[in-house]
Amino acid sequence: PSANAPAATANFDGVPDNSGVIPSDSTGAAGTTQFVEIVNSQIAVYSKSGGVLLGPENTNTLWSGFGGSCQTNNDGDGTVQFDTLSQRWVLEQLEVSTQPFFVCVAVSTSADATGSWNRYSFQYADFPDYPKLGVWPDAYYLTVNRFNASGTSGLGEETCALNRSSMLTGAAASTQCFSLNSSGENTVLPATLNGTTPPAAGTPEWLV
Repeated sequence: PSANAPAATANFDGVPDNSGVIPSDSTGAAGTTQFVEIVNSQIAVYSKSGGVLLGPENTNTLWSGFGGSCQTNNDGDGTVQFDTLSQRWVLEQLEVSTQPFFVCVAVSTSADATGSWNRYSFQYADFPDYPKLGVWPDAYYLTVNRFNASGTSGLGEETCALNRSSMLTGAAASTQCFSLNSSGENTVLPATLNGTTPPAAGTPEWLV
């Protein structure tokens, strides 16, 4: 059979793994003119031709001036998505160096990832490991694997819906969360909408 994959239009070095974390937890997303990559606790913004527009730098620099532990701690496990409906970037990373624990979430104010961001911190009673983001019209979805404070015992999975409409405007944002299990570790991944055609009204988020 013939290959159906298109040829790469650009090939360039991304963020080096300087965190020493294994695996490196590399993640990236493409916007209209930019590509954003996070490698555990480092972030960089590139043009689609490979020009460096920002970084690499510590991901927690996005929370400079925000205050609290999201600003002071750079604990990694970061992920990034591009919201194609609003043309915004949304990303997160952990804050687990001090208690209480947080997942730090930021939503860009435009399609330019080098510009300003609306910043948030969502508190968790348990260690919120391996956070993953999903973009859906009715909310941003965030899943975590819950552990005890020392990270040695799995306490099940938690899925949260974040108030997307408020976060796009920089307003205070609430969450609604539920736990799937009370023990163990079985990662749940939220779906992300690709393209600009939304699903039918009322279509629920998909979680795998």
